[in-house]
Amino acid sequence: MTVQKKLTTIFLLTSIFYGHGLSTDSDVGLNTVEIIEKHGYVCENHDITTEDGYILTFQRIPYGKNNDNSTKRPAVFLMHGLTSSSAESVNMGPNNSLGFILADIGYDVWLGNARGNAWSRKHTTLDVEADAEKFFDFSWHEIGYYDLAAAIDYILDLNGDDSLYYIGFSQGTTSFMALASTRPEYNSKIKVASLMGPASYMDHQSGTLLVVLSKYINELEKMFKKYKIYEIPYLKQLRKFALDFCSNPDNVDTCEDVIGLIDGEDKTQLDFEKFPVFLTNAPSNSAVKQFAHYGQLIKNGGFSQYDFGKDKNNEIYGTDTPPAYDLSKISAPVAVYYGKNDQLVPYLDAQTVVKKLGNVVNDYLVPNDLFNHVDFLTAKDVVKLVYVELIKVMQNY
Repeated sequence: MTVQKKLTTIFLLTSIFYGHGLSTDSDVGLNTVEIIEKHGYVCENHDITTEDGYILTFQRIPYGKNNDNSTKRPAVFLMHGLTSSSAESVNMGPNNSLGFILADIGYDVWLGNARGNAWSRKHTTLDVEADAEKFFDFSWHEIGYYDLAAAIDYILDLNGDDSLYYIGFSQGTTSFMALASTRPEYNSKIKVASLMGPASYMDHQSGTLLVVLSKYINELEKMFKKYKIYEIPYLKQLRKFALDFCSNPDNVDTCEDVIGLIDGEDKTQLDFEKFPVFLTNAPSNSAVKQFAHYGQLIKNGGFSQYDFGKDKNNEIYGTDTPPAYDLSKISAPVAVYYGKNDQLVPYLDAQTVVKKLGNVVNDYLVPNDLFNHVDFLTAKDVVKLVYVELIKVMQNY
């Protein structure tokens, strides 16, 4: 592939994937709170301050549409993927989004927002723009170590229980494994953790954009620092381009092909009428270091903490290389869900996660050979293929 073709592919991949698409669905253009309230549910915003000063805004659906708040409900904490937000748990509507479904069957639902995304851009001492270099000096390790820990404590304090259910998608699984392996005291606060598309080991990545970029991860990091780019740029421009491109009916096949190239092709499950609702709130803001950390995993292999280079590694970790996450230290019950056609989390790498974890209670390969990464959120049959099984396991704990 020529350099020009590579650049064109990268531009189309990012632009189309993060666009608004071909839909007149009335939820297009709405944020998390607006979607929840539009469908007749109560929504609360909660600000949670982490140990290192980040102020995270979470959404809570305290009870279902046809319920009331007179009954104590078990808490469930849903955490989003990379470049995403709490919206991913509600934007497919009441019948197909896990946030709504869990509220309706009796759970106290908490929707997370990681530091730096559209909802969580405040800090006790730092300004997101004036202090951008310091504000965005984090990867998904800090999201796990600080954000998830603070959120779990806050939710349990308000709910009154001593443990909760956790559901993570993609980066939401990565951050959970970072937390539970480095702060093992949090394992007792988890009834069961459900990990959808467990992004950690990436030894079987092949032919994707991530593999190409990961080869130059050190050079890319230096370039971003040189130009003072600390969070992923040009999101509004990407959305504008994708809106224009994918609004043209002649481009539907191209949009489907590009989405398939990123996540794995599964046109039978892609709901193009609803998908633009999902993309209304994505991509959400993310730090460059979140991408860089994944790039390091692809380049170096294994599942380790951030690689700062030999000198700084010795200063921080006391070793030349960053320590690996020891998943055997995760004593909380964990259910793992993965797809055969997931291009971002290859199923062989997901099976490595299953082997490394200390207490796996469900090893679930989705019974659809075309099931890809984003299908965990947007597939037409995701309830039947994944959520029924996930909830059944939750109800055993």
